[in-house]
Amino acid sequence: MEVSQATVESIVEDAVSGKLNIPAFQRNFVWNPEQVKRLAESLYWNYPVGSFLWWDSSKYPQAKTTQSPETQFWILDGQQRTVALCLIFGRKPYWWEDTESWNEALERYDVMVNILPDEDDDRLEFALPNPVRRRDPRWISLRRVLTEGIGSLAREIINKGKFDEKLTKKVEDRLEELKKIRGRIIPVVRIRHEVDDAIEIFVRLNQEGTRVKEADAILAIIAGLNEDWVRNEFLPFRDRLEDDGWDLDVGILLRTMTGIGGASAQLKDVTRSFWTPENLPKLWRETQEIIVEVLYLRLPNYGITSEDLLPSANSLIPLFVLHHRWRSDRSNYRFGRALLWFLRANWDGRYSGAAITSLNEDIRTIREAKSFDEAIEKLESRLEVPPEMDKHEFLKPKGRFSQLMLYLLLFRREARDWLDGTRIGFGRAGEILSGFRPQWHHIYPRNVLKKGLKEVLKKKWGRDVSENEINSLINSTANLTILNRKPNIKLGGRLPSDYIKDISEEDLRAHLIPEDFIKAKNEGRLKEQWSLERYEEFLDKRAQLLAEEANKFFQELENAP
Repeated sequence: MEVSQATVESIVEDAVSGKLNIPAFQRNFVWNPEQVKRLAESLYWNYPVGSFLWWDSSKYPQAKTTQSPETQFWILDGQQRTVALCLIFGRKPYWWEDTESWNEALERYDVMVNILPDEDDDRLEFALPNPVRRRDPRWISLRRVLTEGIGSLAREIINKGKFDEKLTKKVEDRLEELKKIRGRIIPVVRIRHEVDDAIEIFVRLNQEGTRVKEADAILAIIAGLNEDWVRNEFLPFRDRLEDDGWDLDVGILLRTMTGIGGASAQLKDVTRSFWTPENLPKLWRETQEIIVEVLYLRLPNYGITSEDLLPSANSLIPLFVLHHRWRSDRSNYRFGRALLWFLRANWDGRYSGAAITSLNEDIRTIREAKSFDEAIEKLESRLEVPPEMDKHEFLKPKGRFSQLMLYLLLFRREARDWLDGTRIGFGRAGEILSGFRPQWHHIYPRNVLKKGLKEVLKKKWGRDVSENEINSLINSTANLTILNRKPNIKLGGRLPSDYIKDISEEDLRAHLIPEDFIKAKNEGRLKEQWSLERYEEFLDKRAQLLAEEANKFFQELENAP
């Protein structure tokens, strides 16, 4: 281990030239503009900004993106700060391949400085751009200060602001002080450990409060054993999934591979021999094939085109493994029955939180079962949910599973958007929308309920009503429906009686609106039926309808091919 010092300017230069690069297990740039601004302030005031950790990568040539022939060190700790420095200087780091996105980042992460603050305050003010600061001649981009000549900038500020020429020296002095950021010293620790030790060091480091995930570190080991695989195979496939609406974590893909290949879901327990060039190509082909088949051909039939719809994206791992294990058994395998178990496992929350133990147990069951039915029976036996849903599941405030079920039911009933008439989950041309994320619409608007429901219930219940009770009723899943796009003012801020009249009875029934609330349209009772006094009744009746429809759907899946 070697401890040395580097200037801010030299770190940026090394990042731009490719002497510094990032390994496969590094995450993308995630800082927000405020964090970049605070780093700039710290550098100006010569505050400590932490040390950097670099790793001699000469024995490990696999970078996350492109590999520079100049690369000497990889950044184990300090990537976010390094990119922030490059943004402050306006120079693209070597590993940031997309010029268009870099130019967008330059605009978003610009930092401005007030060169002539109020006379009673000599501390320079740092801020993010806004239209007022852009027009104010006192404010200038720090990026320009660090990269342009002081004399010309000072003249520009004085002339643009029509300031007294006597201020020129003060402006030049302040620009000179800002320029010193280029030479600020940052401690750098350089290590030359073997790959496993380097990854362990990385795992133990805190990155802005977030530890690197186990899967990201394992990905680096895989890359070291399989030249170019991460860059040319794994990351492009993951990017394709993300482009199509499936933003899956690295761990989901790797654990699907270990599940299919017969290894542990606890990735650190998987031996190196599992990831060797002899095993990886076939395993990767099978994994891709299964993931594509489930995500692109099976789940979209039910409207599931995004992990965002699922209470737990981890639940996809055993579904992938189950499909891989039994799909060739045409006489017994039924994807609909597999989906029923999958939904019930999400209802149970089996794969939420620390799910490794449950994943290992269930994947082992899938691999060892003698038939598909035996696998399903054993998987179901571990779930602690009833065989059917009742209305209370939909009366709860915005449960992830009840919301998923609401969406699946409306998709199944071919319900249409109340605003534009398009089918829920579909585009205007009649195509299923990949990556669809429902727009949740409160049938009784929240602001209307917050204003009037408390007094209504106080009279009705004969006691004071707590905020928790009000919020629970307002946010009940039974008060939600789904639109394809954000609702406009036509549906916002008014009692349903003001807009229900414009929606056809057929469309209301498709959204499982209770029948007596629908019929009120033709009986001249809209205001009475859809009043706040009937809100509890509406919730109860709609929750009952949703539960009955959910159980019909479950029965349908039980016997579906």
